[in-house]
Formats: sequence, C-alpha cells, structure tokens
Amino acid sequence: MKTCTKKFFAFILAGLTVLPVFVACGNGAAEGPSVNPDAETVAIQSEEDPKIEAVDYDGYEFTFLTNEGTAYNTGYIVAEEEEESDPLPVAITKRNQIIEEKYNVVITQLNTSDILSTARAQIMSGSTDFDVILASCNRLATMAQENLLYDLKSVPQFDLSKSYWDQNANKELLIGDKLYFTNCALNIHTIGFVVFFNKKIVSDYGLTSPYELIENNEWTVDNWAKMVKSVSKDMDGDGRMTEWDQYGTLSERHNPRMFLYAFGIRATTNNEDGYPEVTLMADKDKTVTAYEKLKAVFSDNTVCYDMTNSTVDPHGFTHKWNYLRSLFMQDLYMFHYTGEGSVQQFADMESEFGIVPFPKYDSNQKEFKTMYQFQCNLFALPSVVEDLDRTGRIIEDMNYYSSLITVPTWFDTLLARRYTRDEESRKYLYILRDNCVYDVGMYYNFGNIRSEVLDVDIATNEISRNFARHEKAIKASIEKTYSNFKNN
Repeated sequence: MKTCTKKFFAFILAGLTVLPVFVACGNGAAEGPSVNPDAETVAIQSEEDPKIEAVDYDGYEFTFLTNEGTAYNTGYIVAEEEEESDPLPVAITKRNQIIEEKYNVVITQLNTSDILSTARAQIMSGSTDFDVILASCNRLATMAQENLLYDLKSVPQFDLSKSYWDQNANKELLIGDKLYFTNCALNIHTIGFVVFFNKKIVSDYGLTSPYELIENNEWTVDNWAKMVKSVSKDMDGDGRMTEWDQYGTLSERHNPRMFLYAFGIRATTNNEDGYPEVTLMADKDKTVTAYEKLKAVFSDNTVCYDMTNSTVDPHGFTHKWNYLRSLFMQDLYMFHYTGEGSVQQFADMESEFGIVPFPKYDSNQKEFKTMYQFQCNLFALPSVVEDLDRTGRIIEDMNYYSSLITVPTWFDTLLARRYTRDEESRKYLYILRDNCVYDVGMYYNFGNIRSEVLDVDIATNEISRNFARHEKAIKASIEKTYSNFKNN
C-alpha cells in the first residue's frame, strides 16, 4: 500500500506547531492570517482534521465534472499553469499534491459545454467518467429532481458539521431530510453578490460614503436610492443618455431580487421538516413597499443603465456585461452588483472603488445578508458512485485541505489584500461570507417563481399581482417536487 510520502508527513508535523487559520466556509469564521502556498508548512486546525487513513488507489483518476465557458470560475480544481504573480494556482497544486500522494490518485477535471446533458447521459447509463459534480444551483436542482444525485448526508466519511462544509447551505438546501447539493471549501467563491461603488463619483457629487452610512446604521434602501438619483450626467453632450453617460447605477434583471433577499425577503423558507414554504409575501406590505422602492430607481433610465435590455456592442469583450464593467472602471457608473470574484476585473482601475453589502431595508434590520445566485456553483455527487468509500475519503480530506490552503489563498491573500483597496472592503467581505442566503425556491424555480415572478422587468411588473397569478402553481410545484423526493 502506498502511504503518505515523507513530504506529506513533514507537512503534517510542521503544521502542528503553527497557529490555526480560520476558513471561509461555514458560520462564525473570523479573519485569520494568510497562507503562503510556497511555504513548507500551513496552519492546521487539529480539531477540524478528519484524520482519515491513507489508502492506495493505484493511480485512479479522481475527476470533477465542471461546466466550461461559464461566468463563474471553476478553475480552482486543477491548476493548468503556475505563475509567480498568482499564488492561487500554486495553492491548488499544493493541495492536490497532498491528496494525490496520500491516496495515490490523480485529480483531474472534465469540462463540458453542457453539464446537464453529460451528467444525465452518464448517470443513467449506470457508469460515469467523473466522481464529483460542480455545477450551477439551478442545474443541480434539475439533476436532483431527476434522481441523478446522491444524498450527501448518507456518505459515512462526510462530517457535515465541520466548518469546511457551509452550515447555512447544509440547512437551507435540505429537501426533507436529504441534502443533494451544498457549498463547501472546495468552492472558493462562497459569497453571494456584493455592491461595488466608485469612490470618485461619490466624492464628485458630494455624497455620503456608503462606509459612513454603514457605520451610522443608515445604509438603507432609502439612502441608497437617494444616492443613485443624485447621479446623472450627459457626458458627451449629445442630448441623450447612452452607455457612455454617467449614471447612479448599472442594473441587471435579477438585481431587484438580490436586494429583496438582502432585506430578509425570501421566495421560500424550509420548515423544521425540510419542506419549502412560500414566504415571498409573508409580510405583504414590506414586500410590496420594498419592490416599489426598487422600481422607482431601476425603472428610471436617467439614473440607471439597464444591462439586461441593452443592445450595446461588446466592443471586443467576451460579453456585454464585461464591456459595461469596463465603463464602471472609467467612472461612468456609481454602483454595480456582482459576485466577489469580479473584483479581479477592477485590478487596473485608476479611480478607487469600495465593496459593501447590499443595503438593509431599514435601520431596524440587524444583519447584512447576501444571496447565493442560482448560476453560481455548488457541490454534488452523482447517484451512481463507483466506490463510495473512496469518494468520501478523498472529498472530506480535499475539503479540509482546501479550507487550509486554497480558500485562505483566495480570500485572505488575493481577495482581501491584493484586490481590495481599503480596510472597509475587507471588513465587509469577512462579514458577508458568513451571511450567505440559499433558497431552494430559487434553484428549483418552483412554479416559475424565479423566472416569472422575481426575475422580470421591474419597470412593467407589480410583484403582488405577479405572485397572485402564479401562487397556486408555485405551491403545487413544491408539493409535487417534495412528494417525488419523499417517494424516491
């Protein structure tokens, strides 16, 4: 049997003398020291160590199925190239080497242009070329409904109480007593969307910084709206507002939903039995009022540039979204809402930018929240598992070492120190990573609650009327989905 190499033992023994690092997944994590992936040691939390014995798997190729060409990074499984200027590939390689040497496996990544069709065809055939799936929430929800995913709670080696498994996801993604997909340290991008703002525009218009508003508990939807409506300028003097003019905010069709979740308004909420109950209109007055406040901003094309409906030429960028983000960098938009991974695009921005949470509904709201977008990746296993013991061992260990090596390298070294430009941004990123909201209602799209009630053109819709038209279908969809899972 091939056991741990001398290098691996040195890693473990040396690590025991180092202070612990706090991981980026799960609740209650705090900021810890960054990890240098080039060093011979990394910090080890002995209480988190799953202490799984090494097994020789005779060079087996342990494969992750991922979707190529997506807007969300899946390049943290296998590092194709290592550059001295980018410590993340080095960290990925170091983590993989530990696992590969311990278990005598080779970690590989299978990219496909259609992950749903690939997973469906192989799983239904009874044999797969992959061991793990990293796919968007909505695709995983489809796979779960087609009985293509394994219940993660049934994997003996998985200790889902450990902090390298996201505790919010484990709770909020249950269907009954089953957990078909979740978030974990393998997935280094564990924050929902954040708010980027251009400091120069805030200063040019004499506005109060969002940082100051947060410190005074005044970062609310009303004060955000006042800021947005203060910024509007025909930059080229042609008498019409185009993408080349200055606006208070960029917007995408799903942005109002991101605000609603930040306000504590959810499409569904799991009850104690893991049954999703419709809660979008639980406080109807609040939901309607919040929606109308957002509509007053996002439907005003003098202060808001609509990215979704825009027909602009991408000017050589891979997508119009990337082109319009480049205009944010040129001081044309004050606010932009996107995932934390997009911060890399702003690395060369001349003006200063800041990162804050979405505003609260009002000053009585206690916490900032951020929703995990349905196109972002989560972790799952296929229902056909060739060797459950092997998969369980490797994933639990790989998750653990991800929490020690790749997550701190991304979050502490790159995101919080290299890409952000001030202490305030770092502070709010650390807060948000423990306040991520997951909602099966969004991912399963029960009765089209996402696609036809929330992610619609806010300028031409009323949320109460829209919900009323779909309410019966939403509840019927939940009942049918839950019943199907219960009978599987």
